[in-house]
Amino acid sequence: MAFKRAPEQEAKPNLTPMIDMTFLLVVFFMLTIDLTTKEYVALELPYAREGVDDKETPIPRLTVNLLPSGDIKFRGNTWPLATGAPEEQHAALVALRNELQRLTADPEMREPDKSSMIPVMVHGDRDARWQYVQWIMQVCAEPTIGVYKIQFAVKKPPGEEEEPQ
Repeated sequence: MAFKRAPEQEAKPNLTPMIDMTFLLVVFFMLTIDLTTKEYVALELPYAREGVDDKETPIPRLTVNLLPSGDIKFRGNTWPLATGAPEEQHAALVALRNELQRLTADPEMREPDKSSMIPVMVHGDRDARWQYVQWIMQVCAEPTIGVYKIQFAVKKPPGEEEEPQ
């Protein structure tokens, strides 16, 4: 015996669970997306023929951007170093020092010798003066900050290929 369906009754799929799953996936991806590159400014990096690739940093690192103009860009703040006026340069370095002190003050992120475990990445443009990089390194080495690991963002020279791994 075969059952016949009335012509006005059509089978329609229930889309509610599919829509719910779509929204759950959107929420999942929004919560797990990595936005750590937002601290990087588009710069022309210096070349390095040798070095150690240090992409695996167990804790977050602080990124100090050094623009070709000589400005420091750090955590949404911009301070000028290339003004030529020693007072303004000193004020910029004091502001950077204060910000680094605030971010590295957590005693949980300190070694027994009181040095900071948080690495600092100097992301400097190739055309920035080396003197400005030295000043940033001196700020990081101050006892109240005590950064033990300073990294430099570089790229391979043109024509050198990646070694197969």
